[in-house]
Amino acid sequence: MRSLGTSTASAVAGVILAQMTTSFGPVPVPTQDGFRTVLAVGAGAALLAFAVAAFVPGQRAVAVPVGRTEEKVAVGG
Repeated sequence: MRSLGTSTASAVAGVILAQMTTSFGPVPVPTQDGFRTVLAVGAGAALLAFAVAAFVPGQRAVAVPVGRTEEKVAVGG
């Protein structure tokens, strides 16, 4: 999954930078606005990932009855 995300992000960044160019002599180069757009898209994706991760349920710790050696046991769910 991480490889798919990296490849997709690289392709999106490449398309944005390729479309937002200016001429520097005979060579087209990406503009500063192109880099800002790529950074904004990356920041938006990070915030979206944070929002999704915030709603993923975690593990709960449950107290173990007295007399057992372990203090807490993780319960999946």
